[in-house]
Amino acid sequence: MPEAADLIARESPDTLLLAAGGIADGRGLAAALMLGADGVLAGTRFWASREALVHERHHAAAVAATGDQTVRSSLPDIARQLDWPKPFDIRVSDNAFIAKWAGREAALGDAIAIEGSAYREAFMAGDPDKAAVIFGEAAGLISDIPSAGEIVERMVAEAVALLGRAGRLVA
Repeated sequence: MPEAADLIARESPDTLLLAAGGIADGRGLAAALMLGADGVLAGTRFWASREALVHERHHAAAVAATGDQTVRSSLPDIARQLDWPKPFDIRVSDNAFIAKWAGREAALGDAIAIEGSAYREAFMAGDPDKAAVIFGEAAGLISDIPSAGEIVERMVAEAVALLGRAGRLVA
């Protein structure tokens, strides 16, 4: 990130650099800012907010999970009949749906008439085992489902405290 920040500062100073991936608290925000980012993308942290249109059972699955309980997979997109290009996938909970179809993407596609409907029903019911629960490795840092405003306030307060403490350590 520091190299990208330097390049952007030289070549396109009006361009913003956002850090992403595993950022869910003030530590991640402070680290990203110190490495040269202008801000962060905290996807999973905001997915786990009261305002997010996420079933409460999916939120509960994320709160209970660690980052190691996620996988990258194209299976949810196949089940939802979303035709994404090959290199793109999504990070989801490593659950029974993933275990059933892992390595069997073509079989899921062949059975889509039945499996697509079953997937949609499970997703709408918030079944955390029979449908993909979409969250990233930051799940291990999530222990509650506050409002988005509370998340921002908490992350900023933690980052300010950490950056202030770091400044005192080197002063």
